[in-house]
Amino acid sequence: MSSQTAPWWGTAAAATQCEGAAPRSDWAGWEADGRAPASVDGNGFRTRHADDLALLAEHGITHHRLTVEWARLEPRPGEWDGDEVAHLRRVLTAAHHAGVEPWACLLHGTAPGWFTDDRRGWLDDKAVLVWARHVDRVAEALGDLVAGWVPVHEPEMAARLGYGEGTFPPGRHRDDDHRDARAALLAAEAEAARLLGSGAAPVAVTARPGDPGQHHDLLVVSAPVDGLEPALERVADVAPTARVLVVTGDPAEGDDERRAERLGGAARAVAVAHGGGLPIVGAFHQPAIDGYEWHRGFTARLGLFDRDRNPRPALAAWRAPA
Repeated sequence: MSSQTAPWWGTAAAATQCEGAAPRSDWAGWEADGRAPASVDGNGFRTRHADDLALLAEHGITHHRLTVEWARLEPRPGEWDGDEVAHLRRVLTAAHHAGVEPWACLLHGTAPGWFTDDRRGWLDDKAVLVWARHVDRVAEALGDLVAGWVPVHEPEMAARLGYGEGTFPPGRHRDDDHRDARAALLAAEAEAARLLGSGAAPVAVTARPGDPGQHHDLLVVSAPVDGLEPALERVADVAPTARVLVVTGDPAEGDDERRAERLGGAARAVAVAHGGGLPIVGAFHQPAIDGYEWHRGFTARLGLFDRDRNPRPALAAWRAPA
């Protein structure tokens, strides 16, 4: 059995899902063009954050990974929004007051429209340099309140969706673009980890079991609930001593009891892997509260709480794996 401290149980969400698309984000442009349902204000977290964070704490959720939305902080090139910084500091402070450790993700699903459209996004030769400047500014503005960093949510998937399949901005479909965007996003993740690593908070990068050159102390394993067990096994085989951060969720529709059963299985997989010696630090379920789900709009019911903030049976399965 592992002698490590038992994993904590947390939640996560993209900013667009819980507060709606930033007005100058690339996703807002897609909504305006009719390529995605309107996200409005997501699930209202932007104005309800203090109550929502207190709700998580009340139900035993000790960590929450929120997204620091680049398009709100820098709506135009070089224009830094001090009001947004103040808002984010209030959110992070509210988390601490509630007893929830706030982790920050710097890129999850969306980017500024000026970056994606005007500068060709991750295909631009200077994309990583522009990104590094942003990371530095975020670290300086928020670093004292952040418990941990996840620079990029699933960078390889972001490259595939935006530059291979074309289902996310900028909607490109070329193999060469997919390859180049993947390389740039992985470089951006590595550069952010280097910059953020000089601070006190831990930094987690995406686990890539097929990459023999990957060396990092804290690795993110992202997989849906029905694929989490093999994903953990692959990481245990190639990086048995690296600390692990899990991000999972149940993308399938179904009744509450069935969803609770699937999520309970995922929670047990985390507990078993940890008990077998894989040092899992904690696990995030996404989303915390029902909200906007990209192309599915508001029809999906995937949270641990519904939009009225009522807990679902899945919550108990997540908090207390048997």
